[in-house]
Order: sequence, then C-alpha cells, then structure tokens
Amino acid sequence: MNVMQKIRQKSYLVRLVLIISSMIFLGVKYASSQVVHYSFDACNGMDEVLLQPDADLQGGITCGCGLLGQSASFDGVNDRVVFPNGLRDVFEQNFSLEFYFQIEPVLGTIDILSFASECSLDSNFTIRYLSNTNEVIVNLTENINARIETRAELNVDNCWHHILWVKSGLEYSFYLDNEFISTNVAPKGLSIGKNAIFGISNSPCLAVNEERFTGVIDEFKIYDRPISLLEANNIYLFPGEIVNRDTTIFIGNSVELSAGNNCASSLSWTPIDGLTATNTFNTTATPAESTTYTLSTQAIDGCTQTDTVRINVISDDDISCENLLLPSAFTPNGDGLNETYRISNTFILESLESFEIFDRWGTRVFVASGINDGWDGLFNGLPVNPGHYIYKVSYTCQNADKSAIGGFSLLR
Repeated sequence: MNVMQKIRQKSYLVRLVLIISSMIFLGVKYASSQVVHYSFDACNGMDEVLLQPDADLQGGITCGCGLLGQSASFDGVNDRVVFPNGLRDVFEQNFSLEFYFQIEPVLGTIDILSFASECSLDSNFTIRYLSNTNEVIVNLTENINARIETRAELNVDNCWHHILWVKSGLEYSFYLDNEFISTNVAPKGLSIGKNAIFGISNSPCLAVNEERFTGVIDEFKIYDRPISLLEANNIYLFPGEIVNRDTTIFIGNSVELSAGNNCASSLSWTPIDGLTATNTFNTTATPAESTTYTLSTQAIDGCTQTDTVRINVISDDDISCENLLLPSAFTPNGDGLNETYRISNTFILESLESFEIFDRWGTRVFVASGINDGWDGLFNGLPVNPGHYIYKVSYTCQNADKSAIGGFSLLR
C-alpha cells in the first residue's frame, strides 16, 4: 500500500467515525425527548435530566409527601418557584407539559402556573384554579384575537390531580387526571412575551385578583414533542387509583391488583375474600366468584379516596371458542374514548398465534406481539384514513386451533 492509499484509508476511517458518532448523538437526542424534570425531591429545584439550570425555590418551600419520593409543599403566602429563562424556547415548538398537584380548598382564583410578564391578556400562558366553580382553567393568549381557553371541573373524589398540556402544530390538547378534555386549534402559532417569567405560584396578577397556590406539586416534566394518548396512559402514575381494568378470569386463577401511591397513611381492600393482602397497594386476588374489589385510601392530609375494579369469574363451560369478540368500529380521534382496537374477550385464548389488521388494498397496518395488544390507528407513525379494515386472528382455545376473519370501520 503506497502513501496516498494510506492517507485515503485514514481519511475514510475518520469520516466513518464521525458519521457513526453523529448517528449515536442524534439517536440519543431523539430518544431523550424529556427537556426537563423537576421531581422536587429533597426540597430542591434540581433538573433530573441535567439539561436545564436548577429551578429557583423561593419563600421557604418545604418537603411534602410525593408520588415518587418527595414533593414541593406551598404555604400560599410567599412560596413560589421560578423556572429558568431557557424554557421559553420550548413553547415555540411542539411540546408536552405535565405535573401532579394536590390543592387546598382556598377561596378565590388560585395561581398554579404562569408564564407571563404582566397582568394582562396579552402574551401569556396560565393555569389557574377557580374555587367557586371547582374548575381548572388553562389560557394561552397572544392577543385578544389569538387566544385559547379550556377548562374542566376537578373530580372531588380524587386527592391528587394530573395536568397534561400538549402542543402539536396549531393543535393544543388538554388532559386532566388521565382523561382527554379538549383540543383547540389556534389561528396561528401563539407566542409568549420575551420578558415573560415562568413559574409556579408566581403570577404577576397576585396583587390584583389571584391568590398564591396552597398545596403540593410533584413530578413537573416538559417534553420536546407531543405525547400521544397511549403514551399519556403509560406514563400516568394512577395516584390512589387501581391500575387494573375490569377483567375476566377462569375459576381458580389469580390476577395481580396494583394501585398508584398517593401518600396514603392508611389503605384497605374490600372485601377481603380471595386477597393475599388487604393493606398494601399491590395484592393478588383469587376470587371464588365474580367480585368487585374496592380500594380505600386516606392521605396524610386526611383526604380520602376510593376506586373499584370488577373481576368476573367463569368456568370452562362458559366458553364459546367460536365467539371471538372484536368491535365493529373504533374512533382513534384523541377524545379518550374507544381509542384502541383490540380483542375484548382475551380470556378465552390459551395462546395467540397472530392478530393482524389490513387495509382494503391488502397492506398490513398492524400486527400484535401480545394477547392484550391493540391498534391505535397509526401506520408508520401516522394516522391512517377513515374507512373499512380487515382483521385476521389465529389462536388456540381449549387445545384446538381456531381462526377468525372479519371487518370493522375506523372513524375519526
């Protein structure tokens, strides 16, 4: 090999290393869509993602009991949080913002979150609680002709609440307590004032018509992309709620019941029949007959909460192997209802060999990898068009191979 060949070889290797390094960097950047995560553990404002400066906790914020550790407890007098200025850039692109809160019943209009420079309707983003109507109201305003407002009533049966605000293009979607509330379409991209300050319980309207937040805030996160309804459900912590949906099992079988932490000072499952434990968030149920289990919790501050799950118990004689249940239609439109197409009575399946969905041209748009998998109406990451689709299912039931073919409608 002559000198020029060696030089070319080294140059090629250098370029290859640079390309691979760039791919790795981009891959890590793409995978890490979380821009900031303030957990408020140890009563500090450290960003767990380590991409942003620490948040400034002012006034004397103390540690409260959190869902995944500790939370930030606000006294409603001087306590507030000021976030870094760099987070303003996130609001100029697609993003998702989420956090959990527990609010004390203080009278008036309560400032939870604000991104504003002055007390006006121009160039600001606010999340407030209205005590007279028990509503959370979200406002994003550039001027009087370009604004979005959405509101929802808090469920008084829940101790903790969760807010998720998602921007995708000109669409702004609001979720409260893991339920879709609404999507608003802005006339254009809405901007926040350059001098706006982003914070909790730090609104410029506090001296005029708002009160400081009293309660606790936990797990404050911002992502640099929209979060889908399926992702929202996967990251939701179910505070004090039973994670399991109603289900059906064969007599003699068991099901693991799980609930999310809500800083409970006491909890109990009832009835106790068929349970391995009655005072823990996780227990195993082996009911002898169909049973509705109730989880009752009392948080440290005295807030009480209940949730239920139904376990239907059947015998082999109740099974009809030919009756595989799939819906005739579903609506993956982001309203939180009927969003996923899946087999309803998976309890009859001993195993699932395949579950495939095809469009009318024969293109396979979905294949399941597990019995409980369902289709969200996406193909290659994009929503498919409304229309008629075909499913094909191969499965075993009572030691016999079975198959089912049918059609359904996708509506938006």
